[in-house]
Amino acid sequence: MDASKRSNLWRAMIGFMSLMILQWYAPFVKADGNETLGPPSVTIASGTRMITAGVGLSLSQPGDIEFTVPAGATVEQVLLYWHGYQNDGEGVGDAEITVNGTAVTGTLIGGPLDLNSSDASAYRADITALAAVSAGANTLTIGDMDFNKVNHGAGVLVIITENVSVAAHIDVRDGNDYAYAPRPAPQDSTVPQVFNFAASTEDRTATIDMHFASIAGIASSGGEGIFRPSAIAITVGNESPVIYDNLLGSFDGEEWDSLSIDVDVPAGVTQIIVEAQSVDNGAPVPEGYLEENRAQEASLHWIAAGLSITPQAVPGRMTGGGHQIRIDGARITRGFTIHCDIRLSNNIEVNWPGGNKWHLSKPITSAVCIDDAAVSPFPPAAPFDTFIGEGVGELNGVEGSIIRFTFVDAGEPGRNDTAWIRIWAPGVDPDGGTSPVLEVEGTLDGGNIQAHYDQPHS
Repeated sequence: MDASKRSNLWRAMIGFMSLMILQWYAPFVKADGNETLGPPSVTIASGTRMITAGVGLSLSQPGDIEFTVPAGATVEQVLLYWHGYQNDGEGVGDAEITVNGTAVTGTLIGGPLDLNSSDASAYRADITALAAVSAGANTLTIGDMDFNKVNHGAGVLVIITENVSVAAHIDVRDGNDYAYAPRPAPQDSTVPQVFNFAASTEDRTATIDMHFASIAGIASSGGEGIFRPSAIAITVGNESPVIYDNLLGSFDGEEWDSLSIDVDVPAGVTQIIVEAQSVDNGAPVPEGYLEENRAQEASLHWIAAGLSITPQAVPGRMTGGGHQIRIDGARITRGFTIHCDIRLSNNIEVNWPGGNKWHLSKPITSAVCIDDAAVSPFPPAAPFDTFIGEGVGELNGVEGSIIRFTFVDAGEPGRNDTAWIRIWAPGVDPDGGTSPVLEVEGTLDGGNIQAHYDQPHS
């Protein structure tokens, strides 16, 4: 064999081996999804949970995405998604839209998918730096989307931290996975998304947040109210799949749907599988549609899916020792005791300038006790160091005042312990945007917080 033939053969062998290596490695590459969802090509922030919301834009623009971030929460990341159709063979659509009048350029995360008469494309942009989202009520006005056939809509995944130093397990997938039952594979179904996570010794709750585009609604189906059936199948561990029928149908406005589904995760479970299905299981059509207007299975685009699992709570109690605990002029009465088990008795009293007095009613309404690896409560030894709670009590003798608090035991003698306290006037909804009457946080000016193993109770 002459030298040129040997050289060509060697190049061919290298090319074949390189192709095989790339094919083997492809499932592990960090890159969105085309006819599937995949890990995003951006770093996902840590937090304690996600908020999802969206708006359909097929009939008119601009449109508003409206949602509320709980008071006291920190916004860690805001991911914006949008989707639309170009006429067949006419490109990838519109990568630039506006948010509250500011131009935003997105990354193509899936498409263009060839659907015979249309080309479908999905985009994502990290808009955290716009600082357009904060605690309280939020409105994101989406405009200037210009796909030349259909502008389906837009939605956000907002990652927040709710006054807790230990993050939840958060996993996000995105792309452009199309499903319509009559189509040939792979466009007849979506690829099930497998979410893996560490086991826990306690039962937990997982939340699955999702965005979908292009399922026609009442107006976009010509005003006839034609309903296109679909389903979401969720499998927790080794249990049988739970089917959620007909949750999609332009419920965020024409041609866009955002979903948030809570599922129970038993102790020891390490996997959840989610699949969006173009299927008619015979379930009733949703309110607003007529059964006689049931049509073919939905054609849908699955744009994003996020899983968040709340941190595991641990049993224990927390006390305020030493003299009165002080922070920013507020005093927490000495000897306070709160339990991670909300069924047990608890006592908190808060006083601040102006003669204001707040007293906890029993029991507290919410408690999460967390062991933060970065914080040591020793001495004494304790199963946790951070207590996040909520309760209802009396403010200056009037019932119905809500308190939210986070106490952190950072060891003896207490000079590094921290507290975060918000108290609202009686009858005020903390998530309604009204400012609290007391808002303090930081390292203690005096006193001591101590976490403990719980004592036996009958």
